[in-house]
Amino acid sequence: MKERQLRATELPLLDLATAYIQAGETLFLAIHDDIAARVRLAHPEAAHLEISIDADGDVRLHGIWSAQDSAIGSCHLLYDPHDDPERDWLDGPLDLDELVSDLNRVLEGSFLYHWGVIEPHPVHEHRNRRWITLPPADRAATIAAVIRRHVPDAESLVCRFEADHKGIAVGFEQITLSSGERVNIPCPRCSPESEDSPWPHDVSHELARVLGQLYIMPHLRGLHLTPCVDLASEHEGQLWQLVFPYREPGSVQPSAHG
Repeated sequence: MKERQLRATELPLLDLATAYIQAGETLFLAIHDDIAARVRLAHPEAAHLEISIDADGDVRLHGIWSAQDSAIGSCHLLYDPHDDPERDWLDGPLDLDELVSDLNRVLEGSFLYHWGVIEPHPVHEHRNRRWITLPPADRAATIAAVIRRHVPDAESLVCRFEADHKGIAVGFEQITLSSGERVNIPCPRCSPESEDSPWPHDVSHELARVLGQLYIMPHLRGLHLTPCVDLASEHEGQLWQLVFPYREPGSVQPSAHG
């Protein structure tokens, strides 16, 4: 006899909470991606938005900024909003009213805060403002660039994802090298004293944030992540493989913050 599938309203409360969080994160990340695409159409180097939120919860845009320049250690101001109709030509294809409206939508909930893309302003005198980091234009290329800074001949990554009502947790399992060799990545929970990790702890957080976004957004998961068989993992659950984009000879890897 075929087992009846439970309707959404019949699921345990914890499962409903998880489904609600995942749906909200997917929607708000998709809106955030759309905002980034429109901003970069007008300002291709854009990496951050500087905003403030007034007592009524309304958003005001204060600036569009580039990524941090390693040579000078600061960001470049790409666009300074204005109220002068004669300077509208500076806006290019960017509709500021629509942009602010969508920012109001994504900032009214807590979903984007979970991903660390909304932070206090880095300049102390503007701590009442918020600093929004735009997502990478190509998350898979960004992940590959971060990992290849520590493992230059890395070709793919195997990892696992654990989703609950608190969000997405990412676990790293293996890296495959161009030689075909597989390198196990120690689990910080199973082997807390291990010093064999291929990258520092803060890099794991950086990677987990972008990998979690690939997983939570169905169109990106289908494009970049492939379910794979159990590779004698110490953990239960489905494993996923991300095959890194090919590198052109002599090419420069994209920044992890762009």
